[in-house]
Amino acid sequence: MAQSRMLTGEDSGTARPLPSSTLSGAALRARFIQWMAPIAAVAAFLLLWALCVRVFRIPDYLLPAPQDVVLRMIKEWRLLMSNAAYTLVSVLVGFAASVLIAVPLACSIVLSRSIERIITPFLVMSQTIPKVAIAPILVVWLGFGILPKIAIVFLISFFPIVVSAVTGLKSVESDMIDLVRSMGAGTRKIMLRVRAPAALPQMFAGFKIAICLAVVGAIVGEFVGSDRGLGFLLLTSTGSLDGTLVWATLFVLIAMGMILFGIVLKLERLAIPWHVSIRLDEATAYQS
Repeated sequence: MAQSRMLTGEDSGTARPLPSSTLSGAALRARFIQWMAPIAAVAAFLLLWALCVRVFRIPDYLLPAPQDVVLRMIKEWRLLMSNAAYTLVSVLVGFAASVLIAVPLACSIVLSRSIERIITPFLVMSQTIPKVAIAPILVVWLGFGILPKIAIVFLISFFPIVVSAVTGLKSVESDMIDLVRSMGAGTRKIMLRVRAPAALPQMFAGFKIAICLAVVGAIVGEFVGSDRGLGFLLLTSTGSLDGTLVWATLFVLIAMGMILFGIVLKLERLAIPWHVSIRLDEATAYQS
């Protein structure tokens, strides 16, 4: 008993920390489980899909087998990648434009009640209009190039960024603002050093929603008027009842959305490692 107490450090009232090798091994196992769990779930889903197609003899134009979709992706990879690059450009440009305009606008709304009263009705109106209905108008105005797709991506991802940024900027305690103002800080310093850091978690929540909606917006724009892109490829392959190409395009589209979401998630972890949501996720992953 005395020897076990000496090993655990109970005599000094504190437990001896685990060796670094043990910690690294536990962390590696946690990371391995964290990555393998979703992969195993996806593999099980694809296996169930393949079995259903084989057992019920579903024709390819309704639902092709996943292995046929993968083979078609390998065969048509040049076609898929060229169209995916066109869609990706509209997604990234439209999303970047929405961030660059929405965040300063949110700051203006927080700082001025008059601007808030003027802008808010227009923000709500922009979301009540279906994007499928406004897409043909944008094509007429901007032509059949990439500009209408960028405009639709901007419109569909702009609103969640503004709302989340305004909510985050307004969530700072008034006592904290009064304290910083009593130290001689002006409106700009309060916005940059108090409100903005406190609003980052809410902003990134809006960014994550907006990046997924941006992919949808690009596809909607390509449905209405385009001769390139994944949306155009979906439209043409559906019209010709080419089921394997439809699902191959959907797989590429899903992969694009997941990668973009993962990039925003990684940027969030780098920007706000101090936030409780990030620290809780890391602690949960380690304990699992």
